[in-house]
Amino acid sequence: RDATLLPTMLWSHKLRGFRQDFSANYKAHEDPLDQDLGDFLSVHDFGMKIPLVSEKTDFQHVDIFEVMNSRLHSAAPNERSSESLHPDLQTPDKILYLDGVEQSTSRGEAAYHEALVHPSMIAHPNPKRVAIIGGGEGATLREVLKHNTVEHVMMVEIDEELVEICDEFMPEWSDCSDIAGSDADSCFNDSRAAVEFEDAFKWFIDRFEDDESTEEKFDVIIMDALDPDQLVEIVGSLYKNNVFIESLANALTEDGVFVVQLGESEAVDDPPDEIGTAIDTAHMMGALEKNFESMHEYDEGHSHFKAPWSYLVCFKNSESRANWYRNAPEIQIDIHQRLYGTKSGEPVLLFFDAPTMISYQVPPKAKETTYCRKEDKPQECNELIGIDPKLVTVPISHAETRKSTLGEFSGRGLFASQDIPKGASLDVEGSVKSFHVLPSTYSIIYKQYDGESEFASKEVSSLVAFVEGYGFAARLWGKEHYTVDSSITTFCNHGCNGTYNLGDETDEITEITEMNIDLDNIPEFFFGKANVYSPVFERHLRQMSAMEVYARRDIRKGEEILCNYLAFDADQDSLKVEITNLRSQCAGETMGQIAEYESWTE
Repeated sequence: RDATLLPTMLWSHKLRGFRQDFSANYKAHEDPLDQDLGDFLSVHDFGMKIPLVSEKTDFQHVDIFEVMNSRLHSAAPNERSSESLHPDLQTPDKILYLDGVEQSTSRGEAAYHEALVHPSMIAHPNPKRVAIIGGGEGATLREVLKHNTVEHVMMVEIDEELVEICDEFMPEWSDCSDIAGSDADSCFNDSRAAVEFEDAFKWFIDRFEDDESTEEKFDVIIMDALDPDQLVEIVGSLYKNNVFIESLANALTEDGVFVVQLGESEAVDDPPDEIGTAIDTAHMMGALEKNFESMHEYDEGHSHFKAPWSYLVCFKNSESRANWYRNAPEIQIDIHQRLYGTKSGEPVLLFFDAPTMISYQVPPKAKETTYCRKEDKPQECNELIGIDPKLVTVPISHAETRKSTLGEFSGRGLFASQDIPKGASLDVEGSVKSFHVLPSTYSIIYKQYDGESEFASKEVSSLVAFVEGYGFAARLWGKEHYTVDSSITTFCNHGCNGTYNLGDETDEITEITEMNIDLDNIPEFFFGKANVYSPVFERHLRQMSAMEVYARRDIRKGEEILCNYLAFDADQDSLKVEITNLRSQCAGETMGQIAEYESWTE
């Protein structure tokens, strides 16, 4: 070979001596070299490791390095080497450290910031005003400005020097030059954006401490501040103060959405947040539960951190959950319609799309595991995770359908063809095959049924009668939705005045019948809403909706199997109508919905 390979130098840096717990007043979190930065400097993996800046601002120490991993390169590049075939993948990586803690990398920042911004933005029907807490690199702002619904973005960042450093040494993080809807090269100069250099804690409390504030509110608030498990004074201000959390809720519109990054995702062997290193996270989530109606945790594993990263999205109104749980085609259409394209023709998003959003709908298994380690173990941990091996299951062959015995107005009924013992579950296999009419689907069907077109209304009337007559309603997915059994269990009739022998109701429900319930004071547990926060519920929503049923007493062969229709409606007004109808049907005065529909279609 004519070329001579010159030697290269690899260097590393390590701290020596005893420090934490040995040296008086030494605090590891105050020494950047005792954090992620020290771990990074101690390895020889990087063929290139160039410090771009190391500077102390009024609030934190900022370090930015440009690096390249020597293992990514072949020893002798040629036309078939990785370098030749994919030169775009051979560029150096930049890494930002604040007080020694890794914050962002050029290879992972798109995955991190897209996961932080777009799920909450897409879950809101029309986000026009957005607030960002932190986000000094400008990448969170960049992702928000990709949405064509956005009219104003207020970014509140305490450290002006950090923004200036990032703008100089990491300009690609805040680059809006290729976004078709942006009127500036730098996102900080976009006409829709405004930046206030102030403590976000003070900024929000000053303006929104009172729910009656006259300040214009936001549709989405994105908190891209320090990780809540960091031992830094400013973290305590952001995550421990209930007044601040209340001000965030007050700053949102009625269908507003709040999202915050929680730091490194939990592992299955971690303790619950309340007694581990994430105690600030637990405190913050407790305050959020008092101010939001629905909270959901998800994680993203492509941010180039050492572990997957967790995020928490909070809905001020529980009905907003319906947007979170839409199907992939609905989400993809929204992404297509609501995001600007690029001037270059390149994809506007690198990681986020509809299938990715679907994966965010299910919290990680590790979160469910640590959640169930709480000292006061949540009840759903015992009821929803798996199937009790001691459960007696009865196949659907133990039931049959024929004319109901409940009177001349009754239709089909479900009967025991074999004895069914108390506590046995009927048709477990069939229950998980139930089909679900989710909120957006039901809304479309009902609009056609209740619309101006007589033809459309007639065409879907049988579908509406089937879904509402045989299905049971709930609001686990935010708005009203229905689940219909796919087997003959769907023919189970209502047991009047508490005579039903099959159900999954709580003790409170079993004491209430259509005859003694107070229509002006219906208990909340009838309305089928999910808990404000429970990764167990979120991971097992379809299992909950399938509504496993159990024999409340021994059911003898030939006996009619009866259910409790009071548990079948999720809306208060609908339940009042249902109760009134049940009273009339139980008195033998009127038909049920299915029988009535079949009578006038014959």
